[in-house]
Amino acid sequence: MTQPSRTTETENRDHEAIRAIMHEVTERLTVPDRATLALGLIGHLATLMNRSQMARLLEQLQEEARRVQDVPPRRGGAS
Repeated sequence: MTQPSRTTETENRDHEAIRAIMHEVTERLTVPDRATLALGLIGHLATLMNRSQMARLLEQLQEEARRVQDVPPRRGGAS
């Protein structure tokens, strides 16, 4: 018996809520704590995905890592 897909890809994203959470994470956590949180979230997401979804997630993570490494860090707290 095959279980129905548990994907939420058809739902609309709440960009405002995502942005608010990301700002809070940046403001409240140190870089090592952010890394720990990220690994925990990725592990949790992987338990909810099938193989092709996990492969897509890993590809997106690699692309995002390449993209952010091209951006110089902010200096002196100025935005």
